Amino acid sequence: MRADSRYCSASCRQRAYRQRSKVATLPRKAHQRVIREQLAAASAESAAVDIGSAQIRAITLAEAKALIEPYEWLGTMPAVSRFAFGIFFDGRLGGAVVYSNEYAENLKVWDKYGFTGKIICLSRGACAHWTPRNAASKLIRRSMRMLPARYRVITAMADALAGEVGVVFQAANFCFVGVMTSGGRALVSINGRHISERQAFRLAGTRGARRLARLGFDAKPVPRRGRYFAFRGPRREREQLRAAIAGMIKPRTQQ
Repeated sequence: MRADSRYCSASCRQRAYRQRSKVATLPRKAHQRVIREQLAAASAESAAVDIGSAQIRAITLAEAKALIEPYEWLGTMPAVSRFAFGIFFDGRLGGAVVYSNEYAENLKVWDKYGFTGKIICLSRGACAHWTPRNAASKLIRRSMRMLPARYRVITAMADALAGEVGVVFQAANFCFVGVMTSGGRALVSINGRHISERQAFRLAGTRGARRLARLGFDAKPVPRRGRYFAFRGPRREREQLRAAIAGMIKPRTQQ
């Protein structure tokens, strides 16, 4: 065996490869729901606040980060965030959402739908464990109205790997189209912390799970995320935008 060998034998190398290549098991419950339940069990505070008293307003990205990250499955915020909004109960921040540029727009993906220049991504969001059940959907719908006028299409993703099926987006009347891109994606971790494929590409020059694994990353192939859409603006414009994806819209899933 060479002194610089990573594995003691061919069989050892094969076992390591199979472990890296194994698709992650999908959880039965959403990660954020698990965190909320854990925090609720450890706290004497109840969700007795009145949703009717809630106020939604713009907040700083730092405020959004402080609330979202403890609940966020990836544990990180988007590389570039554009807008942040929060829901307040008696002056206390109970939830936050963050909107970011839709990265695929640079690839002209949305040209054929007429979404280019009009689309933005609802990339992060969370509500504290003490907020009412419908706080998240109210925050999403109200915050959408507060975006700059040019944004007519809002898209969001549900990650099955985090146990998400998009219940909150369904409650906010988003349309579900499922996975729009064939193939899989890579779940990449460094020192136990997840990073996005884009971050991995910047670090290693590749997004492929196998190639990243060969470079020493903890990388596994995982299912692609399901996509949701919502539209805003005058009714006729909303109908036209929705018609562009009408053939892809699927029945609502249930959690």
